[in-house]
Amino acid sequence: MLAVCSTLASCSSSTTRVVEPPRPLPAEYARQCPPPVEPHDNSADAAVVALKELYDQYGECAGRLVDLVNYLQEKR
Repeated sequence: MLAVCSTLASCSSSTTRVVEPPRPLPAEYARQCPPPVEPHDNSADAAVVALKELYDQYGECAGRLVDLVNYLQEKR
């Protein structure tokens, strides 16, 4: 009888684990990065403009990746 009582007492004091569903991913992180831009012609000006637009795209995509990693590492 003592064994049954101690078993029941230990079951009632154990913590139950709650499994939470994963948080939904925000839509802004599910977007793909745009394809790289290319110069419109072979001029130096077009190359400079395309390079600037490519740097802008990189900054946007890299920032979004950092935000996604931070979002996934947040304590839930």
